[in-house]
Amino acid sequence: MKTLALGLVLSVWLAFGNASAAWAHAVQTDYFVDLFAAELALEFTASFSTGEPMAEAAVLVYTPDDQETPWEESQTDAAGHYTFKPDPEQAGDWRIEFKQGGHADIRIVPVDDLGIDYQNISHGGNQDVHFGDRFREAVALFSAASIGAFAIVFQRKLFRS
Repeated sequence: MKTLALGLVLSVWLAFGNASAAWAHAVQTDYFVDLFAAELALEFTASFSTGEPMAEAAVLVYTPDDQETPWEESQTDAAGHYTFKPDPEQAGDWRIEFKQGGHADIRIVPVDDLGIDYQNISHGGNQDVHFGDRFREAVALFSAASIGAFAIVFQRKLFRS
């Protein structure tokens, strides 16, 4: 019984105790509105949940009429800043994607005949792909399962003999 308990404790420790910080690593995109600015613009700041800016992240902007072909391809600066200046002639929902290293965040920015509808800017989803970062967790989980299975088999052999 002690072997089984030890195997289970070791399995849980390997599976969760060694988990990397990447599990809590996500993207956050904030925006700032200068209501007194002379031109129609929206300032975005993209960062990771750790507070690190998404420096030089790819920015793809899609018009309301064409969500397949980027209207603008740009990137954030070293601080994760990007200024969006829509074409005021193209009313509708603009899609802005911020991408870097398997992470992506999407904002939907409505533009009407009065300009940017700041009250209805919405989150269009995000993406976090870490195939390489999950290798350590996969090995830990496999190890934990193997040790747990060994402990069960060993415990059964002790009771049979």
